[in-house]
Amino acid sequence: MKFTALLFPVAVLGAACPYGPGSFEPEKETDTRGVCPMLNALANHGFLPRNGRNINENQTVTALNTALNLTPDFGRFLFTAARLSNPKPNSTWFNLDHLDRHNLFEHDGSLSRQDAYFGQWSRFNETVWNWTMDYWTGDILDVQIIANGRAQRSMRSNLTNPDFAISELGNAFSYGENAAILSILGDKVTETCPKIFADYLFRNERLPYAVGWQKSKIPIEMNDLRNTIHSILNATAFPPLPPPDNSFDVFN
Repeated sequence: MKFTALLFPVAVLGAACPYGPGSFEPEKETDTRGVCPMLNALANHGFLPRNGRNINENQTVTALNTALNLTPDFGRFLFTAARLSNPKPNSTWFNLDHLDRHNLFEHDGSLSRQDAYFGQWSRFNETVWNWTMDYWTGDILDVQIIANGRAQRSMRSNLTNPDFAISELGNAFSYGENAAILSILGDKVTETCPKIFADYLFRNERLPYAVGWQKSKIPIEMNDLRNTIHSILNATAFPPLPPPDNSFDVFN
């Protein structure tokens, strides 16, 4: 399927976000951003505070519902997770750069960020993204393509990063981030997403209205993300072990 028909000129759509509270504005030097391209985009569009600071539960739930049609329960779950990144105990808010804490939610083997061992890990990295895009074959991303892309990043990091590590929580969020491409940015029913939507979002930290994206018309629940996570888990295949051969035993 070709997507040239979706490439509307910016002059037609206008620079303003058509559904959001304000126009797109790139971050200023005084703003803060973090490892999550979607939350960065929501701040750039003004759904979240543009400075990326002191984000509370109501702001998070409202932003995710208005911009992406995530249900309030889903939004509250994500806020509860995000505020755990705030180093201040019992905080009721978070900054976007709090999410940069290595090996909490942020993890090695990111689709678009290099591992912390190699340097700056919180910002988009063109080389790393190109590695991912090499495995994103075709114009439409599906479960198998996403599973392949995630697996190659994990294996590449494991082989090249002497400090490679990923916590149980980081591993879970890795699957969740990949699933979100299909179930939130794409179509939760078909578990597919035009590749151009993801490429535009990650590169520009801008919602991909200009290439034809619209938020889901169907509310997106936490269970929708869980279902897609399970689909990716089932599609993730590493090379199988060889069959047992009892004719040769190195321990005899």
